[in-house]
This record gives sequence, C-alpha cells and structure tokens, in this order.
Amino acid sequence: MMGEEEKLVSEFYRDEITDREFYRKLAKRSRNKVLKEKLDYLAEMEESHSEFWMKRLIKLGSEKNEIKPRGVKIFFLLFLTRILGNNLTVNLLERGEVESIRKYRDFLKNMKDTDEVNALKSIINDEIGHENVFEQMGINREAYLDRIQAFIYGMSDGLVEVLAAIAGLTAIISNNFIIAMSGLVIGVGGTISMTLGAYLSKSSEIEYRIRNIKRESLITNTSTHKMKTEIENEENRTKVSAGTTGLSYIAGAAFPIIPFLFPLGILSLIIAVILVAAVQAVSNSIIAIALNISILKSSSRAAILSLLAAAITYTIGFIFHTHFHIYIG
Repeated sequence: MMGEEEKLVSEFYRDEITDREFYRKLAKRSRNKVLKEKLDYLAEMEESHSEFWMKRLIKLGSEKNEIKPRGVKIFFLLFLTRILGNNLTVNLLERGEVESIRKYRDFLKNMKDTDEVNALKSIINDEIGHENVFEQMGINREAYLDRIQAFIYGMSDGLVEVLAAIAGLTAIISNNFIIAMSGLVIGVGGTISMTLGAYLSKSSEIEYRIRNIKRESLITNTSTHKMKTEIENEENRTKVSAGTTGLSYIAGAAFPIIPFLFPLGILSLIIAVILVAAVQAVSNSIIAIALNISILKSSSRAAILSLLAAAITYTIGFIFHTHFHIYIG
C-alpha cells in the first residue's frame, strides 16, 4: 500500500508525463514550424521533470511502469485543439501550472537532500519560465481568458435560466409549442440583458485600464502610436466580451427549447433536462481540464445545479397549478 509521500510523488510524475504526451501529440499535428519547435521544447522539459519524480519514486520503492499518462485528459485536450486552436488550448492548459508550482513548493519544504532540493527548485523555475515560451508563441493570454470566461458565463446562464423558466411553465401549460415560444422570448430577452450587462461591466473595467495606460505612457514617455494601439486593444475587449456573452447565452438557451418544438408532452422536459445537464457537464469539464482540477467534480456539480434549478421552478409551477388552479391547455 502506498504511503502519503509515494501517492503525492506518483501524482506529480503522472501530471508530468501527461503533459509530455499532450505536447508531443500536439507538436505532431502542428503545421506551424515555430509552434512545433516550442511544443517539442515543452515536451522535453516535461520529460526531464518526469525523470526527477521517477527517480524519487524508485527511491521510495515504486515502479514507474505502473503509472500511465491520463489518457482521458489527453484525449479531451486534443479534442479542444480542434475547436479552440493549438495555441489557445495550450494557453488554457498552462493555468494549471500555478497549482503545480504551489504543490512543488509545499513539497520542497520537507526535502532534506541538497541535490534534490536544487533539482526541484530548477523544475519550479522551469514551470515559471513557461510564461516566456508562450509569449514567444504570440499568445494573448488575458484576451483569450476573457473570451473563455464570457463564453462559459453566457452559456451556463442561458442553459440554466431558460431551462428553469421552461420547467416552471411545463407544470401549468400543456401546449409544448406555447412553452417553446415562451422559452424563445425569455431567451431573446436574456440575450439582450446579458449582452448589455457584459458590455457595461467590461466597459467600467476597460475605462480604468485605459486611464492606467495613459498614466503609464506619460510617466515612461511611451510613443503615442504604442499607447493608441494598447487603448484600441482594450476597447476591442469590451466588444468581444459582450458579443461572446450574448452569442453563447442564446446558444445555451436553444438546448432546453428545442425538445419543446416537438409534441412529446412531459418527455420534452425530460430531454431538455438531460441536454442541459450534458452541455453543462461538457463545458465545465473543459475548464476543469484546463485548470487541472477534478473533471468529475466540476462537471457533476454543474449538472446537479442545473437539475436543482429545474426541479425548484417545476415545483413552484406545480404549486401554482394545484393550489391556485392555474392551467393553460
């Protein structure tokens, strides 16, 4: 039976070989020579890190052959590259490096061997240095994360809000077409509200950032052209964030509405609930993979919360139907 240290080191080793295999496979797919070189470099770096943890495992009496890369994670990450693109997927994945650095530093506190301490410090520096590699790839991490957050926020809100409304209406309306049209109205109204909300929220943040850019430019005597470029980039983030939020909201809203376009009775609600739960699980799994957190926990939590929202509103509609005799045939 593995001790606590052996379990922890095994996880570190598995994380490193998983990232190594992902970078290798991604490099083979890439047609961009510069990107391919950078990915190969990252794979070699992860390989050297895994060797450190492998030696530590052997020292603890474990066998490296017993530990395999996380195949499911690699599969999903490669799938993401088909949708999001190589650079952006790698960028998202690297957010998990922060957690790895924290864990490595915690582990470092209990190490005694000087050589091992220095080796682990070198690994930590490598992980921190990944930022430079991605800068060389031309990745705009902040702008990309804005789009991802806007997408997930809009999609999740559209899924849950419209499903909750439709579930409540199902208890008091028997005509599926009327329910679908009601859901569509709610979806359009929600899209407008979410888009405006995202625009206003982002605008306030961007105005603050633009003031800082102007102040820094004045202090550092930055060229007017560079300052204008930075300001234009910031202003563009507002439009992108609002547009992404609105489009993802209406896309999410479509899933619970579609089953009600067919005369399936209560089965339409069941299908809508399953669809919403599945989409929530998938979208949250993407974020979980990127952050190196539990996929099962993140996806199941999102799905359960969606089901809970639908159950609550259906119950409210049922109460209105039974106690106040509200019903539309």
